[in-house]
Amino acid sequence: MDYRKVQEPVLPLLRGTERILARQVGSRVRLISDLGHRTPIDRGKKIRAAFLFLLARMGDVEDRGLPVLGAAIEMLHLSSLVHDDIIDHSSWRRGRKTANHHFGDYLSVLWGDFLFITSIRMLTREGHAAAVAMLAEISRQMIEGQVLEFENNFNYRIQPRTYFEIIRRKTASLFSGIAALAARLPGGPVSRAGDFRRFGQDFGMIFQISDDLLDIFSPRSGKSRFQDLREGKVTLPYILLLRGGALPLIRAFDRSKPLALLERCRELGVREQSLAIIDRYHRNCRRFLRSFPPSPYRDALGGLLEFIRCRDY
Repeated sequence: MDYRKVQEPVLPLLRGTERILARQVGSRVRLISDLGHRTPIDRGKKIRAAFLFLLARMGDVEDRGLPVLGAAIEMLHLSSLVHDDIIDHSSWRRGRKTANHHFGDYLSVLWGDFLFITSIRMLTREGHAAAVAMLAEISRQMIEGQVLEFENNFNYRIQPRTYFEIIRRKTASLFSGIAALAARLPGGPVSRAGDFRRFGQDFGMIFQISDDLLDIFSPRSGKSRFQDLREGKVTLPYILLLRGGALPLIRAFDRSKPLALLERCRELGVREQSLAIIDRYHRNCRRFLRSFPPSPYRDALGGLLEFIRCRDY
């Protein structure tokens, strides 16, 4: 599925979100504006905003107010990326040099905080109390997930259940919260909020496992390949490699000579095993979508589901 096709039913809402983001990252403090120019706000796929809009419109929620919610969610996500780049010492994000590369860690921490506070400020000004509560709870879970991940860096004995708990908190919690919020917006199917939340969680699990596969198998992700390995993040593909006896290869990994590890991935069917796990969540998501009548929004959500499941960037 071409991601541009996914965006079509909600393209006006996405464009409204982009305009709001461009306004909100500005400041009379020149250095903050410089940080904004060095942050690839305009280059992201805006998947989280599109996810909100498609779910909301599939549930018959009106358009009014949605772009502000989408912008706040994207800004929260952006703030987490800025902080991630500091923690991971990353120099590249979305094909561009990161803020911490240009300005260092101190200013980048403040910039990430600025984005987070701005997202909350936008919602409080619009009277979106439920959305503020959602973002606060999600932020707490995302931080817990990041701390749990840090605690298990270079832990080559990590249990799969710990990995799944990490990604449930650090990634799936955001999609789960967005989905539940979409059901509770005025006119939405509030009685199905639990179904929406579970759909969002399954979607988020697919998203993160797919993202972890990109680290190894995609040259188009905008990040260096095997970056997770260098940072000590033991994701699902590495858990499968370890199960196949690849610990010596992992310990001896040389980023300039990745072919031996790639070949072992192919021998063990790491990608295929990971996709089989993704498919468990995918079946739940398809079942949820089939419970709604046909519409351009349901079709686009189905397309988005296929895009994140099989993407290579």
